[in-house]
Amino acid sequence: MTTIHKFAVSEGQEWVLPADDDAYEEFFSLDGGSLKGWKPPVMRRVEEGERLYSDFPWLGEHAPLLRRPAVDALATALRSYGELVALPGEEVWLLNVTHVIDALDEARSQIVRFDDGDILAIERYAFDADKIGTAEVFRLPMRASPVFVSDVFVERVRKAGLRNVSFEPVWTSDE
Repeated sequence: MTTIHKFAVSEGQEWVLPADDDAYEEFFSLDGGSLKGWKPPVMRRVEEGERLYSDFPWLGEHAPLLRRPAVDALATALRSYGELVALPGEEVWLLNVTHVIDALDEARSQIVRFDDGDILAIERYAFDADKIGTAEVFRLPMRASPVFVSDVFVERVRKAGLRNVSFEPVWTSDE
C-alpha cells in the first residue's frame, strides 16, 4: 500500500514569500517545465508574529522551498524529479518539480470544474497507482498543481531529521 501526500503548512510555520507581490504569478505558473534561464524574484521571510524555523519554509503546496539542511539531505534523491533553484534574498531553494505524471483518476476523484470543463479545484484525489509507479515526487500536468510525494519521500524527510515540515495524506492505494 502506498500513500501519496502533498506539502502542508503547519501552525506557526515560517513563510518565505516574494518581496514583490507581482512575482506570485511566476510560482503559480509552474507547470513542470525547466526554469533554466529564469530570473527568480527576490524572496523575503515573513516576520510578523512568532514563526517557527522550517527546513521547508512555506510558499505553497505547488512550490516547495528548501533551506540548506533539506538541500544537503535530499538533493541526490530529488535530482531525478526536478531542479533546485536558488532564490535571492533568503537562503532558500525552490524545488521546481519537472517530473510530471498524468496520474489523476478523474472518475474516482471529486473535482470542481469551471463552466468550460477546466478544473477549478480537486476536493478528493484518486490516482492511477500504475502510472505513479515508484516515483517519490511528481506533479500533475496542470498549472499550479500541488507537488505530490510518496510515503517513501516522507520517510526520507523524517529520517533526515528535517524540522517543521508537514505533509497531508491525500490518497492511499488499494494494493
